[in-house]
Amino acid sequence: MGWVVAFSTLVPLGLGILLDRQFGTAPLFVLALAPFGIIGGTIGVVRIANRKLDALGAPPQAEANPDSPANGEEDGA
Repeated sequence: MGWVVAFSTLVPLGLGILLDRQFGTAPLFVLALAPFGIIGGTIGVVRIANRKLDALGAPPQAEANPDSPANGEEDGA
């Protein structure tokens, strides 16, 4: 998660710095692109956290209901 936050924040900031140097508009592009990086990093972290929480909280299919036919047993009744 740390890499997601770092890259999604630093890439737009770096691009903003380069554009500001190119066009001489000191904080304009940095301030314009920073929210995109912050929002992108937040969305990335939330997605990763949700996937990890789903993986930790969901029981394996075979153990969810040991009496179910999906477990490989046929219902002879």
